[in-house]
Amino acid sequence: MTRVLSVVDLFSGSGGMSTGFHRDGRFEVVGAVDIERGKPSSGDGSTNCNETYKANIGIAPMAEDLSAVDPLKLLSAFDLKIGDLGVLISCAPCTGFSQKNANNLVNDDPRNRLVQRSAEFVRHFMPEYFVMENVKELIKGKHQHHFRSLVRSLTDLGYKIKAEVHDLTDFGLPQRRIRAMLVAKREGHAPFPEPSRSGVRTVRDAISHLPPLRAGETHPEDDMHACPSMTEVPLKRLMSIPQDGGSWTDIPDSLAHLRIPSMNKKKPGSFPDIYGRLWWDRPAPTITRECSSPGNGRYCHPEQDRLLSVREMSLLQGFPADYVFKGSLASRYRHIGDAVPPLVSEQIASVIGDDANGQFQAQTVMRDLLEAI
Repeated sequence: MTRVLSVVDLFSGSGGMSTGFHRDGRFEVVGAVDIERGKPSSGDGSTNCNETYKANIGIAPMAEDLSAVDPLKLLSAFDLKIGDLGVLISCAPCTGFSQKNANNLVNDDPRNRLVQRSAEFVRHFMPEYFVMENVKELIKGKHQHHFRSLVRSLTDLGYKIKAEVHDLTDFGLPQRRIRAMLVAKREGHAPFPEPSRSGVRTVRDAISHLPPLRAGETHPEDDMHACPSMTEVPLKRLMSIPQDGGSWTDIPDSLAHLRIPSMNKKKPGSFPDIYGRLWWDRPAPTITRECSSPGNGRYCHPEQDRLLSVREMSLLQGFPADYVFKGSLASRYRHIGDAVPPLVSEQIASVIGDDANGQFQAQTVMRDLLEAI
């Protein structure tokens, strides 16, 4: 007999963390919450991620502000009582911790307090397991006091905690992505996935099977194998960049007119990855929410003259090959870049499912033995 654990996902985004649990038969996702609030630079500020979540996980997340909502309201909305929940996921925003934002070296972003706020939801739900993922600076960065506060709160509630920083290539992700992961357990030692020993997966492993596209096309057999169009000058710029790992620094001086002002060879460190092509036989660099434009990083196809398609980007982010993204093309890319890789979340789900069912089977055997006496 298999024990099925209920799951609630806070800051659920496009469903990256939920997917690993949803596709494991030992879990049932019963609730999710995301206010769909992006950075001010994203136009109206809405991420519109809840539609993508619903299309893949099957339930509509509540659009609540997790910095203010009463945890008891959520407990009631999900028809739970304290102690009922199997797994609580809380992947609070990482923007305020990331070292890529120079402002974080000086200021403590108010959103960072959502890490400590997660402990309040644990206190009211008292789940059997608690899971969090964030950038490595959560544990090792300037504002790690938020993480230390979370750990103290969880420990005071009786949880045992395992938290580590890993390059997710160690778990089979075909992308360099260094992340902090935490698993806590209410009773007993917290399970944690083991890095893979099967070797590093590359861009070629992940996307070389997909049919070719031109910029602006959508493949007729897969709506997600689509990429934005390019105007004449940016297209010529990309065409002048060598295949398989080239970047704007390789544009010959005879075509210097194709460079933009930020492409300054005389200034070391001038954004070398913009308009960069991926290498076939390496993992991709870190995919971020800004991955919808060649001008934001090394996001171009190793050979074809275009940005990676939504499908290609999602495969590099560890999404299943049948995952559907909703909204505008730019929104789909943002949903991918903001997500926890499902390839990793399924490994977290697997060890939690094994741990919970191992305990369940042991308790069942002991009960049967006692009943037989």
